[in-house]
Amino acid sequence: MTVAPPPGAVLLAVSGLQGAADQAAVLSAIRGRDQAAHVDADWPRGLLIVQSDQPPDALRLAVQDAGFIAARLTHLPREVTARGVAAALMRIIGFGFAGVVTGTLLGTVGAMALIALDSTCAGSGNSGGCAMGIPLFAIGAGMIGGVLGVLLAVIRGLWRR
Repeated sequence: MTVAPPPGAVLLAVSGLQGAADQAAVLSAIRGRDQAAHVDADWPRGLLIVQSDQPPDALRLAVQDAGFIAARLTHLPREVTARGVAAALMRIIGFGFAGVVTGTLLGTVGAMALIALDSTCAGSGNSGGCAMGIPLFAIGAGMIGGVLGVLLAVIRGLWRR
């Protein structure tokens, strides 16, 4: 069951199904409310698409009265696959790495610009302290960039759903 339910159909998620007897009990409960109901089921995932003249809550309550937990869904849930998880992890790692590199470069350039603009760094005896600011800025900006890259990857992944 990978296609969207037809217009007017009710999508139910049912949990607590253990075998064929439970499947028959659910079908019997739905048909007890509407003999003409057309049921398309994905039993391993616990999903039912019911085309019926009965209100959605009546169908959900019929399944619950049969002893199962049922919830009405507005759309089919996405399947989680190993490939999808691997792609998400690679996207997060890639965005995080790009954020670290970009942040480090920007931090280095920013620190060098600040040193060039600071007149106290031009004098003798203080150049070592000013120069130490470059790696500190670079490392700090790189860490911030990495976190921002990971957040961007997560937000982008959630936005696409």
